[in-house]
Amino acid sequence: MPEVIAYARNDHLDFTIPYEWQGMRHEYRPDYLIRWRCKNGQEVKVILEVKGFETEQDRQKETAARRWVRAVNHHGEFGRWAFVLCKDPVQLRNLLAKEMKALCGVCT
Repeated sequence: MPEVIAYARNDHLDFTIPYEWQGMRHEYRPDYLIRWRCKNGQEVKVILEVKGFETEQDRQKETAARRWVRAVNHHGEFGRWAFVLCKDPVQLRNLLAKEMKALCGVCT
């Protein structure tokens, strides 16, 4: 996709998001990180998670990631971030385009 500036599998990058599960602290390590360029030239860092079967713990990780993104975006000093959950890899291109179209519309 031409809007993708760069992407990397989050393997040995040490990018984690803290969350609690059953009273214990854990670290969620998302699958991919993407740098996306909006049509207006602004960049968005996308946390991409690809999931098949989901557990309750996976839903807690998603909640933590969405909370983290809101907090970082509210802070404003680390650029614009988004979280995208893909449950059907065949639809990844369409899902990313749809999510980023909605987000980049507010990146003016």
